[in-house]
Amino acid sequence: MKSGALSRARWAQPAVRRSLALGGITATYLPDGYVELHPARWFSLDGATSLYDDRPELIASSGHLIASIGVLLLEGPGWRILVDAGLGPTSVPADATHPALGVMRGGGLASFASVIGEVDAVVLTHAHDDHVGWARRGWAGLPGVAGAPHLVGRDEPAPGDWERVDDGQEIAPGVTAIATPGHTAGHLSLVVEGDERRLVVVGDTFHSPLQVEVPHLCSCFDVDPARSRDSRARMLRELEPPGTVAAATHFADVPFGRVRAGRWEPVA
Repeated sequence: MKSGALSRARWAQPAVRRSLALGGITATYLPDGYVELHPARWFSLDGATSLYDDRPELIASSGHLIASIGVLLLEGPGWRILVDAGLGPTSVPADATHPALGVMRGGGLASFASVIGEVDAVVLTHAHDDHVGWARRGWAGLPGVAGAPHLVGRDEPAPGDWERVDDGQEIAPGVTAIATPGHTAGHLSLVVEGDERRLVVVGDTFHSPLQVEVPHLCSCFDVDPARSRDSRARMLRELEPPGTVAAATHFADVPFGRVRAGRWEPVA
């Protein structure tokens, strides 16, 4: 699917619920909200940039990139895993956030309580607010999640009762953790092997489809830009095999896709 073959608005609007069948495993994106990203400040660019000249559809009417916030529900035979924990039931105005951000809005996950149900584990890609919000609030209103083990990368600053996961560790049948440090010290990604498709959950190694085209761009919040670039390169290599797709949960309303000719191609 080329960028012109779907609604142009999807590139710059918050995500809706979307699912992808992998063959024996299903991945469902459940939105919690969104955050606005300043298109130049987020990538530490000086002033206006021509990088968006060829991709005007990425810029919302507010002048921002729209980064969706949400979770990924992975379901396989006899197991269910939730990836990340959203922002939680809160909203932050633009003047109370970082200069690289606009408004932040969360809370949408509450409407998916019946969809999420009971899970066997929660995997946190990293411990930033927009990925651990509901977990830090005790999963109020989401009783099927609160008692599940919470897994996080070995080097990630996180609560002591969260279990630590190593690079290459199998979390569930067909689900393997991949260490992708740089955005944070212990950032995790996942590789999910279905019978028909292979899914790479990239976490915050990518924040915008623009980084697929210009991989050297780093977030202003990356703690180690050099390692962030290395991890992004690793994720792009993971996406090369035929039949591989990705879940990039900050990519507006195009969270599932594959890389074709150096660009993000939505698949759901």
